[in-house]
Amino acid sequence: MSEPNQELEALRHLLEIEKQASVLVDSAEAEAEKIMSKSHADYNAEYKSKADALAAQLDAEFKKNNEKIIQKHKDALEDYKKEFAARPLNKKALFDVLDKLVLA
Repeated sequence: MSEPNQELEALRHLLEIEKQASVLVDSAEAEAEKIMSKSHADYNAEYKSKADALAAQLDAEFKKNNEKIIQKHKDALEDYKKEFAARPLNKKALFDVLDKLVLA
């Protein structure tokens, strides 16, 4: 009778070891999930920080270049206005063109 009892005890012992192993695996999976979640959150924070810095840099460069272009166009328009104002008005040629347009 002791042999079946020993077998039963051996099976109980193996089941207890399996239960302990299952608890260890569950604990390891939970810890791995925590580590992965933290790593993911850290990565996202670093990515956002770098993306925000790059966006700010590109925005500043855009504004700087845009201001240069606007100033360049303003300067070109002022130069054109000065050049146009410096030209003498040829009234005879103007009236000839107007006569042709109106009387035609």
